[in-house]
Amino acid sequence: MLQLLFGDGILPVKGYDSVNLPSGLYAKVKKLVKTRVDLGYRSVTEFVAEAVRKRTEEIERLISLSSQLKENVSSLVANKEET
Repeated sequence: MLQLLFGDGILPVKGYDSVNLPSGLYAKVKKLVKTRVDLGYRSVTEFVAEAVRKRTEEIERLISLSSQLKENVSSLVANKEET
């Protein structure tokens, strides 16, 4: 994790923020990153950033599909009412 020690606290590196993970989950990811170098992750931070990026993209796609579905249903209902 990219952090700098400053006085009594730890500050994230410029351009980064930090999040807390349960210790067990962090340990699991850390072990995976160390033992499975073939996956291409250089750090826990890199793994977590990709996981969050993929999940947010998935949610955005679902929201878009839901919106399109609502529009299609509205259009079908309007067309049905016209006939």
